[in-house]
Amino acid sequence: MNNMPAQLFPWVLMGAILAVAWVGVLPLRRRRQAAENAGRSGASLVMLAHIAWPLAVLLLSALAAALAYTHGLTARWLDGRLPLLRAWLEFWSVAYVIYLVEGLAVFACMVRGRAFPIPGLLLNLLRAVLLAAAALAVLRNELGVNIAPVLASTALLTAIVGFALQGVLGNLLAGLSIHLTRSIHPADWITVGDVEGLVTETNWRETHLRTTAGHVLILPNSKLADAVVHNMSWPNPQRRHSIFVGASYNDAPAMVIRALVDSAEAVPAVLHDPAPAAFPVEFKDFGINYELRFWTEQHQNRVPIAGEINRMIWYQFKRQGIEIPFPMSDKLLCDFMEVVTHQQHRPPDAADLQRRAAVLQHSEFAARWLTDAAGQPLLRTEDFAALAPLTRFVRFTTGETVFRQNDADDNCYVVVRGKLAGRIETPGAPAHVFEAPAGALCGEMSLVTGLPRTATLTAPEEVELLEIPAETFLRLLALRPEIPERLAALVAGRAAQNAQALERLKALQPEAAQALQRESLLRRFLHLLGR
Repeated sequence: MNNMPAQLFPWVLMGAILAVAWVGVLPLRRRRQAAENAGRSGASLVMLAHIAWPLAVLLLSALAAALAYTHGLTARWLDGRLPLLRAWLEFWSVAYVIYLVEGLAVFACMVRGRAFPIPGLLLNLLRAVLLAAAALAVLRNELGVNIAPVLASTALLTAIVGFALQGVLGNLLAGLSIHLTRSIHPADWITVGDVEGLVTETNWRETHLRTTAGHVLILPNSKLADAVVHNMSWPNPQRRHSIFVGASYNDAPAMVIRALVDSAEAVPAVLHDPAPAAFPVEFKDFGINYELRFWTEQHQNRVPIAGEINRMIWYQFKRQGIEIPFPMSDKLLCDFMEVVTHQQHRPPDAADLQRRAAVLQHSEFAARWLTDAAGQPLLRTEDFAALAPLTRFVRFTTGETVFRQNDADDNCYVVVRGKLAGRIETPGAPAHVFEAPAGALCGEMSLVTGLPRTATLTAPEEVELLEIPAETFLRLLALRPEIPERLAALVAGRAAQNAQALERLKALQPEAAQALQRESLLRRFLHLLGR
């Protein structure tokens, strides 16, 4: 102290107290972020972290003063500077109160499970203003400093700095406005002009966006405040999107609309409430344009979701024979329609019919339902060839539903390529899950009995099926007079042998027991034949 100017030593001592206090509470401040994420369990630690630094400064200052009074020389030196000591302690007492009030407010919000209502940037500014006001009041009241020149010079300095840093201050005020209005939060998906991305960070100067391509864009807050911002995450992430598809004039709008809606509903990311909707929007020279509207909660993934829907549309249109037109001249259009019409009415080629007949003959359909008690086939090869033109090959893509449980439908299918995933929902029991591999027969119970579907079948991969409609079954019954009676006895006998499957079927549809009796089946078959 003898080698240092007397007027400089107090400031060095105060700086040392501040540094020691800051270093001492640093581990506690580092644990504050983890405590904030912990919710209610970390509320006490967060409040302690708020008041730790001013409290440490007060304790160290009191300890330094107490040690100074233990020695005569330092005691006399400290007595000569009591106003400065009182001013120092008063300022940090006020600072402690400010930090304590802030800590109690944060503690109360965390205990209630709520977010603190004041943004961090505004909180830091308010704290700085209060501490500056406390410092000026202490200087005037305890040390007798005339603060008028300080205020005047501060105002002049503020004007100069504001003019020089108007861009920075504009970003600061814009950032403050964004935090106050809470119009943008981290994790929001926003669009600003032609820029779109996920908000990863907002601070006093800029906002960071990460695009779907992984690029990080830094937008000044002043530009953000002047622009029209589309927040795709607020007040909820539900957003509507559209796909435009054309269809031929030969295809009924009701059929096209049903195919479009079914395609959208087959994609898991599409919401069912609000439900997808489609309608014709324009009559063009070469076809009708339709708009398919669907809702998702993943605006950022709208392109791949639309791609999945387009994939489903292709398969739906292909199975239902819906043509997607394309622009052409009148003469070319007439020639094209003549060719298409001719192809639509042309019977399948011989190779395709032979393949259908072979699939039928060697499928589970023939092995299960078209054999007698001795295992001998009821039909000849030429009988399967006669049934083949009434069947068709259909394809389903990944994620599509072939049919749903309780649907009223009477087609059945043979799995030609790939496999199907089945699920049976029974009230009061766990769902029964099964798999239908290549060669399996699916949906035959509805075809034979006329009951609604007893299971839901979906395609976990791309599959090819042979569709056997009710018309084919009717032709099968009419092939020979003895087939209806033999088939009724065979179906009833097989159902009675498989007791577990029969009980499951009764639980789903109580009328199944009556429908599977030989007499009921025979009456149904004869009714279909008009007898």
